[in-house]
Amino acid sequence: MKAREIGALDPKMGLARAARRIVAVRTDEVYSLAPGALAGQDATALHDLRIAAKRLRYVLELVGFFLGDVAGEAETRMRDLQTLIGDVHDCDVLLARLGQREQSQSKGMRRLAGRLRTRRRRLFGEFVVLWSTIETSRLHERIVAATNYSPNGTPFGA
Repeated sequence: MKAREIGALDPKMGLARAARRIVAVRTDEVYSLAPGALAGQDATALHDLRIAAKRLRYVLELVGFFLGDVAGEAETRMRDLQTLIGDVHDCDVLLARLGQREQSQSKGMRRLAGRLRTRRRRLFGEFVVLWSTIETSRLHERIVAATNYSPNGTPFGA
């Protein structure tokens, strides 16, 4: 997945302002991908959300201090998302590999596939609960407020 372009960055704007702009765009990227990932069966949508969460987390690790307390919480939540979605993705990859050999699968391979499907369902359920917790905490709104940028990346008051 290609990262969204961060428009209107200018070396004269200063690091704090540029950091807030980048975080605003990366945050919007995460939240715009969530509905597709929550649909459940689209492994690509889920993987794209994982990559977007990773990008936001890395930016927050570098410049989150400009955003105050919400940055630490957001960084932790993105790390949790990245880890959990990565575990789901591992199941998806293994199931796809097993599916390629479906005609010649032994009983043991079929049992393994069944266990992987069960694990994926459990992990996906944990992802849904984690996302719900993130939504309930109003993290998105608090990050947007800390960046002073609207979700589409336009400065407030502009």
